[in-house]
Amino acid sequence: MIDDFNLSESSLGKKSGTPEQYDPSLLFRIPRSENRILYEIYDDKLPFTGVDVWNCYEVSFLTAKGLPVSRMMKLIFPCQSEYLVESKSLKLYLNSFNMERFAKLISEAESSVAEIIQRDLSTLLETKVTVILFSDNSEEEIAFADLKSSQLIDFISPEALEKNEFSHFLETPDLLKGNLTNEIHEYAFRTDLLRSNCRVTNQPDWGDLFVRISTKYDIDLSSVVAYLVSFRKENHFHEEVLEMIYKRFSDIFNPEKMMVAAMYTRRGGIDINPVRVSHTELIDEAFLSLTKRLGKTLRQ
Repeated sequence: MIDDFNLSESSLGKKSGTPEQYDPSLLFRIPRSENRILYEIYDDKLPFTGVDVWNCYEVSFLTAKGLPVSRMMKLIFPCQSEYLVESKSLKLYLNSFNMERFAKLISEAESSVAEIIQRDLSTLLETKVTVILFSDNSEEEIAFADLKSSQLIDFISPEALEKNEFSHFLETPDLLKGNLTNEIHEYAFRTDLLRSNCRVTNQPDWGDLFVRISTKYDIDLSSVVAYLVSFRKENHFHEEVLEMIYKRFSDIFNPEKMMVAAMYTRRGGIDINPVRVSHTELIDEAFLSLTKRLGKTLRQ
């Protein structure tokens, strides 16, 4: 674990071998505050609550007799945590279990591994991290099932969409437009327009965005399209992108209630799914379930 933050010391963008034995020192943490302060998001007065849910598909270990066991892992930890885990360090750490032997019974070995990972990540991030291991027989729960047919583009007329000239590819909040009214407007949509790049490797990150807003603003949804497109050349981590979107929507549309979530495409055997809400009850149960895998969208 590295206490003084220096992203150049992480494993991102570097060649790495496969660890041969369990090694928690491979884990690297990143302070959330570094990006938050740029957007006037302060840890002692967060404008949202929420969680980060990570799906890790390459978790394997051995029983005491050397039988390989493969599992999918779900991590849940609060956005109030001071740190997040750097994804490649987590991948290397999980690989360090591959040749380690645990209990004789599969169920006991699985419990031991889950307990070790939960302990190590909770220590690293200085918060409670929930770890659940799933097998092929585990049930999944699809998030935002009611938004399946609510594509953002479909709420905009072809004529209005054609008027837009998409020329902004760095985050441009001035693109967001809406008119203040005396009544509440409800918006609920999803979109696959979100694309940004890794802050270190510059590799593209693809995400499906889900939004619910209650506001007195009559929002120009074509302006939301233009704004989301403006992330196309931004270099940020997944959680940072989502919090930037939440903060801009909050500042400009002053919502009474809001939920913004992203479900990112898997890379390196891991996908990251942050959700930020104004009210806890807006978090989809699929994110919080301890008994069901988080079901993914087409691109995941």
